[in-house]
Amino acid sequence: MGKNNDKVCVLGMGFIGLTLAATLAEAGVKVLGVDVVEDVITTLKKKKIYFYEPGLERLLKKHAGRNLEFSLGIFDKSCNYYIICVGTPIDPDTNKPKLQYIESAAKSILPYLKKGDTVILRSTVPMGISRNFIARMIESDTGLKSGKDFFFGFVPERTVEGNALYEQKFIPQIVGALNKESAKKIDRLFSTFNRQLLHVPDIEHAELCKIIDNTYRDVTFAYANQMAMICEELGLDFNIIRQTCNNNYQRNNIPAASPGVGGACLTKDPYILVDLCKKLNIHAELIKSAREINETTVFHLAKKVLNRLTALGKNICASKIFIMGFAFKGEPETSDMRFSTTIDLVNYLKPFCSRLYGYDAAVNAESIEALGVRTSSIEEGFKEADVVIVMNSHKNHKNLNIKKLAKVAGNPLIFIDCWNLYNKQEIAKSGNIIYSSVGLY
Repeated sequence: MGKNNDKVCVLGMGFIGLTLAATLAEAGVKVLGVDVVEDVITTLKKKKIYFYEPGLERLLKKHAGRNLEFSLGIFDKSCNYYIICVGTPIDPDTNKPKLQYIESAAKSILPYLKKGDTVILRSTVPMGISRNFIARMIESDTGLKSGKDFFFGFVPERTVEGNALYEQKFIPQIVGALNKESAKKIDRLFSTFNRQLLHVPDIEHAELCKIIDNTYRDVTFAYANQMAMICEELGLDFNIIRQTCNNNYQRNNIPAASPGVGGACLTKDPYILVDLCKKLNIHAELIKSAREINETTVFHLAKKVLNRLTALGKNICASKIFIMGFAFKGEPETSDMRFSTTIDLVNYLKPFCSRLYGYDAAVNAESIEALGVRTSSIEEGFKEADVVIVMNSHKNHKNLNIKKLAKVAGNPLIFIDCWNLYNKQEIAKSGNIIYSSVGLY
């Protein structure tokens, strides 16, 4: 790639854009990383990262200042690839994606776009936005013809936070291009680090691939979470039922239940599909119900905590609740708290309990304390705790000596193991621990 002097501008230095920029730089590509947040650019220029992603800081130290530059904007026409990786968050009032960040990023390209350049969208968008909004806007404002004067396509990100650098290279990349010439340009770039390029007939196929992919996972998780709630009401253990149903039975792959489904993608993309269905006059009750189940699961958990304390005759306001895991997921580990169900849990519990403590190995203490939660170590968190809740499956939450930790906790200690990291029979041998999980009251 370096032989032909191509240069790539990646717009948006978040979880998606920065990991892509680093991956391209590692492949020998010249990269300009752009973000409008000054603190982000200042941090990256110091070869430091502002979120946790294994291996990312190593790549920054190796390539930043060499073939990887960072800037608050584009200042010349040296780039001939522009990849838009900015966010498309959901408006909480309408459940529709906000497109102003993509529009702003696309407009920032216009003064510098020249004949022969390639524009690629990687942000998740509603079907039709790439072609009918972004490409048309570029044509209108520059006079350049898409597919002829500049090349255009949509290549959705498919990486999981905590393993992004590996998956950039080894998870197949879906390519939806405007025409054959655009596809060749995209292939030329993405094949520098990934040989598994899956071509679909057009841009719209690629856009919908991304939406359907995440919606499928959300619906599947909702099924598990609803079955878990049913099992709790029946006094059964969902984890035993799930494992038994899946055991050596290839037609089943029931996922584990969880304290809700968080993160920026699975909480957003189903709503984009629901909005499309509404325009097509197609009922999307399954998708809407799944999202509702996953959003209410954490409320069910909070209610269980309060009911348990009440049943024990505890003063809820004075009870100490220790929460482990504030990132939206623990494995692969990340520091991303966006749409974390732990935040919802805290907000449900705060009006009732004044003694909330928290721990997360990847999230900084300031972010946790900003929620009104006091940070502590695991050992300090267990001390005099009435409730301990394991909210994600981070490696630091596994293989703890719960019985030993519980010796300095309240008696009894309500231990809620949301990811079934521990053997309930073994813990039950301790007379002062009441074991619970999602799917087991």
